[in-house]
Amino acid sequence: ELEGGEDMDAALQQDGCVEVKFDSDEDVPPESDEEGMGDGPEGEEGIIDEREVYGEDEDLQPEVDDAVAHIMHTESVLSCAFNPVNRRLLLTGSQDDSAVLWSIEEEAGGFKMTERHRLAGHTDSVSQVAFSVDGRFCATGSYDGTVRIWAPDTGALVHTLDGPSKEVEWILWHPKGHAILAGSADTMAWMWWAPTGKLMQIFAGHGQAVTCGAWGLGGKLIVTGSTDRSVIVWNPRAGTPQQHIRDVHDGPICSMCSHPEAPLAVTGSEDATARVVQIETGKVVANLPGHSDSVEASAFNNAAPGELALLATASMDGNILVWDGKTFDARCQLKGEAGIVRFKWLPQSAYAAWLCTCATDGTVRLFNALAGQCLRVLRGHTDTVLDLDLAYGEVAGASGVPPGAALQMAVASGSDDKSCRLYTVDLWYLTGDAAKAAPAPAVAVDPAAMQMPPPTPTNLEAGLSSA
Repeated sequence: ELEGGEDMDAALQQDGCVEVKFDSDEDVPPESDEEGMGDGPEGEEGIIDEREVYGEDEDLQPEVDDAVAHIMHTESVLSCAFNPVNRRLLLTGSQDDSAVLWSIEEEAGGFKMTERHRLAGHTDSVSQVAFSVDGRFCATGSYDGTVRIWAPDTGALVHTLDGPSKEVEWILWHPKGHAILAGSADTMAWMWWAPTGKLMQIFAGHGQAVTCGAWGLGGKLIVTGSTDRSVIVWNPRAGTPQQHIRDVHDGPICSMCSHPEAPLAVTGSEDATARVVQIETGKVVANLPGHSDSVEASAFNNAAPGELALLATASMDGNILVWDGKTFDARCQLKGEAGIVRFKWLPQSAYAAWLCTCATDGTVRLFNALAGQCLRVLRGHTDTVLDLDLAYGEVAGASGVPPGAALQMAVASGSDDKSCRLYTVDLWYLTGDAAKAAPAPAVAVDPAAMQMPPPTPTNLEAGLSSA
């Protein structure tokens, strides 16, 4: 546990967070949606399995494969995540109902991914996987309505977090501790204290599925979005809504992010719009037009103090729109070749204006958002890339590069082609003139550099306290 975890847990309960216990099925919060819809081809009337039309494509191979290693599940890989402390440990979640922890190791100048622990027990698709901020726990959320907490070192199941009566759509660790939040198709969001498995709060107020969420003000507030087109700002301790903003969009809300410090959240909708909401007042402070299809993702960049703050919105129209992170004026448009499913900004301050995308054409692309330039296209997948995560390490033996400047980025990507692929990009090489003339040289990353020092855990009570 985090240091003082039991005391934090007790403090949370004394300050208004209550453990919720169900003694019988009658105590479970009522469902508002109709029953009877299955999750897959089996049990669904009138639904044709796509594989019956297109076939399994077991022998389909990419024409170009830039990956340095890859692994296979038996169904689509829906989510992937690097351990933030040990970047050589990767977690994948699949439509085959399993999650797997993989070790990334060097092999003859390249890399290999070896199964370390298979996290079995879910009875439906593992929709999302994530590590806690200190890497001590990992979590898997599933369409079976449960979230499971695991010990990454051993693969042991720590707790099964029950409560949701329908699919878990997403999970999100507290940015400073071991509280975990989940949104469900049962119209509610749920918060547990992972070290003990206690259910701390149920956030009930939406009329339809809770499709996205974020920790606001660095973890002091919770913001949720729903297919009912509304945004609710919650007090984590009391479980009560501070703002209920209705009809934020004309269509269902499908994506959300929060500003790391300011009281702002950005919502993306199937109506092709994005909006900025002031979460303390409940006012929409900016409309972000320009997309022509669903806005699937948004995020503020990781700008250091004094650097330019940027916001990006990504859409199934294939475009990423980049905005000033303070004024929300449009800055540039990054054109992709297919619908954008996810993206992530690079964390290093030297590359704070770079972002990495995954798309429906099976590619992963690296962009410079200030220059409006695509720096690298990574190929190898043969179907839609559904998720990606990034990790970094310092390259050993890079000549002519100052110490600490030879950074290599590793990209893990999960796809409908049932694979998770690992790519590497030498970031320092892309900043030089040589990047325009020749491909980057192959240099192996130092495995020790992938072992990152653990962050200093912060007090969860402080993280959940009011501003």
